[in-house]
Amino acid sequence: MEKVKIHPLILVSLLFSSISMALYAFRNFSANETAYGIVFILLSIFMMGLVFYGIVRNRRVSGKGTQES
Repeated sequence: MEKVKIHPLILVSLLFSSISMALYAFRNFSANETAYGIVFILLSIFMMGLVFYGIVRNRRVSGKGTQES
């Protein structure tokens, strides 16, 4: 089965979501709500991981497509 690239707008929206979650976590830490801060930091790290995975996957898929042609 042919691998499909992840659309760049999806990666950008994930990046913006992770940045906003990190800012929300900072606000929770400032309000002494440590548990909420930790949860949102973990979610932010997870989403950043998805962004990096998507970038690497897109490069591999596009690199594979040019070598086969």
